[in-house]
Amino acid sequence: MSPLFTPIRIALLVALVAVFIAGLVLVPAGTMLPVHWGISGEADGFLPREWALLIPLLMVAMVWVIFYGIGRVAKPSDVAAGRHSAGVVITALTGLALVLEAATVLIGIGATVNMVQVLALALGVLLVILGNAMPKSQPNSFAGLRLPSTLNDPANWQATHRLTGLLCIIAGIVLIVAALLLPAPTLVWWLLGCVLVPIVIGVAYSLSYARRQRT
Repeated sequence: MSPLFTPIRIALLVALVAVFIAGLVLVPAGTMLPVHWGISGEADGFLPREWALLIPLLMVAMVWVIFYGIGRVAKPSDVAAGRHSAGVVITALTGLALVLEAATVLIGIGATVNMVQVLALALGVLLVILGNAMPKSQPNSFAGLRLPSTLNDPANWQATHRLTGLLCIIAGIVLIVAALLLPAPTLVWWLLGCVLVPIVIGVAYSLSYARRQRT
């Protein structure tokens, strides 16, 4: 696995911590900030300022600890095969956390922020980045569509990840456009669809590919 502390990830972490500190300074103490939004796009869950601002940091910490632990216990061949994909995931999720942290601070200081739109835009970009990385991955046990059909057949892995990567790029572009045009109640369903459809089609394609290979 690639080193956790690359220059771009260090920059994202520094920015994330800086925005967190800015939130503690700018958002009045005792403010309740939204941390969950319903299907309607309206906030329906709130936490005190400190905890709401901590959530993106905790998310990043959890992701980094998980990938660090995998890198320590996985087989060297697995680590090498998943290096590129894991690096992209870590960087992209850290960037996503930064966007969510900044949006939360803006809400705390009184700015009007459509968090569903922000999340859809961020996930759209994330899908495009992951879609571009997926065809470059190799069979491994911790990054990608890890199915018996893909793990047991490198050709199946490559074909499945090429298709799924392309679908993720298309879904990401569709989601970005939808985020700019659609109201939150409708956008929520587009968000779910754009995230789930590439995965479902990718899994179905891999299983179909495996059946064709057996006949």
